[in-house]
Amino acid sequence: MKRHSKKIKHKAKTTLNKIKTNIKETLFDIADIPATSVQQLADFIQHHPDTKVTKKQMLGISYAFYSLETEGYHYYLETNESKILQLDGYYENKKMVSYRSYRDYYQLNTPIKFPN
Repeated sequence: MKRHSKKIKHKAKTTLNKIKTNIKETLFDIADIPATSVQQLADFIQHHPDTKVTKKQMLGISYAFYSLETEGYHYYLETNESKILQLDGYYENKKMVSYRSYRDYYQLNTPIKFPN
């Protein structure tokens, strides 16, 4: 019975997070506020020509550490293979995003507001 209860709780939490994400996307669209997601931001950082990359092999796992400074923005990204482990973004020393794979604060596709 506990197992079934956990499944229902997890499903409800997942559904609520999807609803929150959809509401944020709609509000950002209506207000014409620039927004992106953790996944989109990570892709941008990884493919930007000014990004500095350090790669390390630890315990048989490949890790990559990315750092990018551009137009007042500073980004730091850590990945292992294809998984985003950490992403931090600052604009003029003010935190915009702080993503950690081990916590649920931001989902990978949750829109994040950007300064104009």
